[in-house]
Amino acid sequence: MSKIIRTVTLFIILIAILTGCGGLSKADEQDYYEKAIPIGQEYFKKYYDVDVEFNRFEVHLPMSSTIVLYGHVKDDPYTSLSLSFSLPSLRVDSAGGPAEFIDSRKSEEEVNSQ
Repeated sequence: MSKIIRTVTLFIILIAILTGCGGLSKADEQDYYEKAIPIGQEYFKKYYDVDVEFNRFEVHLPMSSTIVLYGHVKDDPYTSLSLSFSLPSLRVDSAGGPAEFIDSRKSEEEVNSQ
């Protein structure tokens, strides 16, 4: 009985490895990246009053269901930023960058009062 369980477990692990553990195709990753860019630009404009340029991304599957965009403030390549989104909803999870920049985020009240 234990030999059957071991064989089934190994078979499942092998299938998971061969299928990429539920990863996305390169085309799907690129599609999410292109959809996330305007959302990210709008987020930084809304909460930080800055324009950003994104230049790369990472999809973190299957470890977590996220895509992270990396870039910088437009006309300031030294202020590096990142923005993490949940997949597949593309809901913003968190922003990263220099502490003083991230700390300058507008509150929901400030954003909604404008």
